[in-house]
Amino acid sequence: KLCIDTKTNAVRYIGITKRKPISRFAEHAASDTNRALLRFHEIEVSGNFSHYQARLLEQTLINYYGLEKNGGQLFNKINSISSQKWSNLSISIEEIQW
Repeated sequence: KLCIDTKTNAVRYIGITKRKPISRFAEHAASDTNRALLRFHEIEVSGNFSHYQARLLEQTLINYYGLEKNGGQLFNKINSISSQKWSNLSISIEEIQW
């Protein structure tokens, strides 16, 4: 899922789920977090991705937008994949500096 800030239209959260997206969106909306007011969009991706491939894509997008705690724009608290494993998985080690 790709989550957009309704005021700025900036991407603020990246996530994958095996459950129905509407259920996950409702959990975020009911939370007492900065994700509660985001507008959520389910992104259709062509192809049949394994869970592992989806996590690689998720981590790539997290690196592109950057975690807020590191100066990026995402409300995500953690990486999808530990940065210690990035070099073995051909994931860029460098996050974009914002």
